[in-house]
Amino acid sequence: MECVLELAGAFSSKVWLVHVVPRSGPGPFNIDSTVLREEVATELHHEHEFLQRLAQCVRVRGVDATALMTEGATVDTLVKESQRLAIDLIASGYHKKSVLYAALLNSPEERLLSKCPCPTLFVPDPRGDG
Repeated sequence: MECVLELAGAFSSKVWLVHVVPRSGPGPFNIDSTVLREEVATELHHEHEFLQRLAQCVRVRGVDATALMTEGATVDTLVKESQRLAIDLIASGYHKKSVLYAALLNSPEERLLSKCPCPTLFVPDPRGDG
């Protein structure tokens, strides 16, 4: 987040904090759908509150920031929102994966790079785990 704040401050940029949540499908047959919906709603509410607090912290640091929580497939939704909002740069957290993982699966980072119409900056997880 620090590198995003430095870049935004240097270029007087607006920061959009975009969190994409997957579409919820039918739950397991052995879980009451009402209970499942309530649990999902509670979790989404907490994520939304966290995102709003994070945007407020960014604004306190002197950077214009807006939080946006949206639903959909992560990469496709990020690409769509970046076009809709006329984003100049996407900065995304990055978790290192094993060579085997990369060989077997097309990572979200690779999909974002291949589909995104604007530059993309991947910031490694400072904890070094993944």
